[in-house]
Amino acid sequence: MREIILKVPEAKFRFVKELIQNLGIEMAEGIEIPEAHKEIVRKRISDSNASSLVPWKESREKLYFKS
Repeated sequence: MREIILKVPEAKFRFVKELIQNLGIEMAEGIEIPEAHKEIVRKRISDSNASSLVPWKESREKLYFKS
């Protein structure tokens, strides 16, 4: 089974939700992040050194994407 994540405009959400339900597709709502995962992220944030961080705009320019 494959997973798809959709970003739906608020005005169309009800329509898309009904469509998904009518097609019998499982729709996940309110996915919870385990507390252990949150703790890992908090630890990494507290251990990080702000002077060694690179701004996203600068980092993105260094990335390349395969087509």
